[in-house]
Amino acid sequence: MRLLLVRHGQSTNNVLADELPYDDYMASRSAEPDLTPVGYEQADRLAHFFGELHAATAEARPHSHVTERPITAIYTSPMLRALKTTAPLSAALGLAPEVWVEIHEHGGLFTGSPQNGTAVNHSGLSRAAMAEQFPDYLLPASVSEQGWWFGGYEEMEQCAVRAQRVAQSLRSWAEERRDEVILLVSHGTFMDQVLKALLDAGESPAFYFSHINTAISRIDFLESGFAAVRYLNRAPHLPPQLYTR
Repeated sequence: MRLLLVRHGQSTNNVLADELPYDDYMASRSAEPDLTPVGYEQADRLAHFFGELHAATAEARPHSHVTERPITAIYTSPMLRALKTTAPLSAALGLAPEVWVEIHEHGGLFTGSPQNGTAVNHSGLSRAAMAEQFPDYLLPASVSEQGWWFGGYEEMEQCAVRAQRVAQSLRSWAEERRDEVILLVSHGTFMDQVLKALLDAGESPAFYFSHINTAISRIDFLESGFAAVRYLNRAPHLPPQLYTR
């Protein structure tokens, strides 16, 4: 099985984080940020890139530096910036994405600051709202009419446990879905945690797998549970001026 991890396009929070000191950023950030104009362009370029690869002849695919087989399934975080990044990709590939709540970003949906105890929970898009905006997406039962996030602020330790659960699901899929190429649209910190979980890096490794917006990483699941990291943080679909973090 092939796994492609893709970070969402640039969000309004990403811009604020680059421009403001931490405390000012925390006071200004949105619980559910939209993509910026740059983020929408990144998503469109990502979709065009994979759409061309998907349409390539079988003879051309083995020479691809991204994936030599076409994508067979798309899963997306339920956060708005991931849902919107997924939309043009879904259209380009003709695949209905499945919302996977477990691959949301560290922290969950909140405003305020967890450091001073002012964090306020936000529940996210309701099932009806998500279905209206993204009618072709497959929604799990965990996306309810009240939303999907009710856990308050998620500490990093909780995020790491969640990443372990996702990694275990992926390992199980690798046994059952050997010929598939599965793409996840997720988030920077959670992608870092999933990669560490897949590599059995331990509880608190002193390194971080960084991804620019819409960058791609690939992991191949081989025999006996062996995971091969083919590449990290590639963005062949973006010109340098669209590299954002």
